[in-house]
Amino acid sequence: MKRPVWLILVLTSACAAASAQTGIKTVVKLLETRYSIHHHGVPALWLAKPFMFGSGVGGLKIAEFENFRMPSEDAGMLQQQVGAALGPEWFPFVETWSKRDREWSVIYAKETGDKMQLLIVTSEENHGLTVLQLNVSGKAREQWFNEPISCAKRDHKKQEAKNGE
Repeated sequence: MKRPVWLILVLTSACAAASAQTGIKTVVKLLETRYSIHHHGVPALWLAKPFMFGSGVGGLKIAEFENFRMPSEDAGMLQQQVGAALGPEWFPFVETWSKRDREWSVIYAKETGDKMQLLIVTSEENHGLTVLQLNVSGKAREQWFNEPISCAKRDHKKQEAKNGE
């Protein structure tokens, strides 16, 4: 009797771990495998975390692929592969493309209870490719969606106050 219970616990935790691996780790592994490149973390990212306190944003993770120039014909294919690798729980939320500047960004979103996870994949000609993941609280999400102008004004005023303007 102990063996089946133990097996169920192992399988449940393995499935939960596999589910938790989607997101930035999945996208970084896909990019590293497909293009034989390696990402770099952002040094001293932990210094920014205290400034996020109370903002409703947390769990910030960043992976940079500096000086990586993705072939323009690969952008559409890469977007399809990223979507397939992330699975059905992630959906494209915002997409921007600029053929002239050879830049693009895709924001994927995933709802987890009252929170939302955002995964941002952006490619800029002069800076390479960046993957960023963050968690947004339900309260912050509601403010962003229901009152975007007042949120932007409030954040701008806070920034001016910090800069002493």
